[in-house]
Amino acid sequence: MTGLGLVRMAAWREVYSRRKAFLITTALAVTLVVGGLIVAAVTGSNDGPPAIAVGVVDRAAVEPIETEIPVHVYGEVMVSVAGFEREEGMVLLRSGEIDALVVDAHSVLWAPSAPRWIVDTVVSTMTQINLSTTAAELGLDDAALAALQTPIVGETIDYEPDDEGVMLVSVITVIVMFIAILAYGQWIAYGVVEEKANRVAELVLGAITPTQLLTAKMVALGGLGLVQLTIVAGAGLGTASLLDQLEVPDVAASAWGWSVFWFVLGFAFYGSVYAAAGSLAADSQEAGSVITPLNILPGLGYMVGVIAFSSGADVVARIMSLIPFWTPMLMPGRVATGSVETWELVLATVLMVAATAAVVRIGARVYLGGITQSTRKVGWRQAFRGGSDLVTR
Repeated sequence: MTGLGLVRMAAWREVYSRRKAFLITTALAVTLVVGGLIVAAVTGSNDGPPAIAVGVVDRAAVEPIETEIPVHVYGEVMVSVAGFEREEGMVLLRSGEIDALVVDAHSVLWAPSAPRWIVDTVVSTMTQINLSTTAAELGLDDAALAALQTPIVGETIDYEPDDEGVMLVSVITVIVMFIAILAYGQWIAYGVVEEKANRVAELVLGAITPTQLLTAKMVALGGLGLVQLTIVAGAGLGTASLLDQLEVPDVAASAWGWSVFWFVLGFAFYGSVYAAAGSLAADSQEAGSVITPLNILPGLGYMVGVIAFSSGADVVARIMSLIPFWTPMLMPGRVATGSVETWELVLATVLMVAATAAVVRIGARVYLGGITQSTRKVGWRQAFRGGSDLVTR
């Protein structure tokens, strides 16, 4: 049988052995995503607009405060202002039934849990009322008062209406790529540990080379992972669209396409590393100590990506996206933001392909040296030397 035929047969073996786990985890993930969106829609629909309740000791001041508050509130807010005796107002304030108690023109008491936006709104309202009162006492009309209050005009430079959506897509892309590489990489690792423990791998390696076996594992499990991600993402986007919870930016489609491209390369890169790490452990109890340190590398890319794309400061992300360790996590997000030059894409692709080819080759040697030591745990250097010796025999 040809090498391609052996790889195809080994890949189908992996798919067949993982079919139940794949179906169960896919169904569970779809249920969690769709269920979470439905719960959020149901609970969110029961929430009315935010409310601000203000008590006033001076009952004559109720009407001007109630009239002026909406001017200083952003968005749709329910406003209620009522007059109380001071003692009654203090009781309501402590119980949280009102957010603020206006004692006089220059004194306001706040509830312990009053949000910052309510504090700012009431302060702005009282300041404006005091200015209007003082202006009237000085004989200034509304035009003169407006002239004294020179507004500060702010403007956002290069603002695009979908900037927030693009940022969200970038951050989500980083998170999804990190979870995918971590989850499916460990899937490979623990599968290798199981094969080593029951000595199945020794039988398989009698008919196929370690490089071919690793290739088959990555094709099979990477394909399953990609299908699972597509199903879960499609279910989530479809549910969100039906519930009118999400407006998908135009860059989402291209970001997903690039994510698939970088997932394939990234999974080949990290999958071979996780497979090699799994071959070093004698059983599943030892696997954690070998596999866990590997999570630091993709974890670093995850942290940098989320922080950079959330804040808009992508200098560090730009540099790290050209380094193969972090390219799969960061480059799709940069593509979504439109901050990638063509030469950067070409360079990142060339470096990633070269690094993946080297890592797969080295990983195959480590895998071969480790998998043949079925009764004990071995180190990276020892496994690589043992794999090299076996290949050269």
